[in-house]
Amino acid sequence: MEQQADLETWAMVRAQQIIMHHGANLVVAAQRLDHKKTTANTYALRTAIMNSLIEAMSAPPAKPIVE
Repeated sequence: MEQQADLETWAMVRAQQIIMHHGANLVVAAQRLDHKKTTANTYALRTAIMNSLIEAMSAPPAKPIVE
């Protein structure tokens, strides 16, 4: 059960990091109506999400709980 909680905590922290960095950059670019930066930040956000999913999938599998 502890591993599940660790994974959930990691996912929440990682999502917050991605949104705070890449999401904020995307919002600023969109507010400034900068199409090139909006597009670049959209791709950066997408890449950060993909990388975090790959990172999560490459983690060792959780051990089954035996009661």
